[in-house]
Amino acid sequence: MARLKNFKILVVDDDEDIRELIVTKLMLHKAVCDEAEDGIEAFEKIKNSNYDCVVTDVRMPNASGIDLVRMIRDYEGKSPRIIMMSAFTDLTNESAKNLGALGLFMKPDDLNHLVDMIENSF
Repeated sequence: MARLKNFKILVVDDDEDIRELIVTKLMLHKAVCDEAEDGIEAFEKIKNSNYDCVVTDVRMPNASGIDLVRMIRDYEGKSPRIIMMSAFTDLTNESAKNLGALGLFMKPDDLNHLVDMIENSF
């Protein structure tokens, strides 16, 4: 189960239980994970570290996942690959890709699908 060995992944979600669930799953696949509660905290971490991938919720207070994708897109530093996630149908896979994300992961989908999305993006 070392599919994501040494991948550095930032998981962004305002729901602590969801973050913990995702981080636990990714760490089972040997990923190195960090967490943020919203887009503002996540962007500060992105500016100060080199993440391979960011998995971000769409709906969050302070700065949404859409805001975060736009901040990353406009940032002149190294840009990580981005996967957006939502429990709502307010964003389509195509819309997420048009923003610059690799795609949209629907919560609470099978977390193996998320692992596949990350692994297949490299």
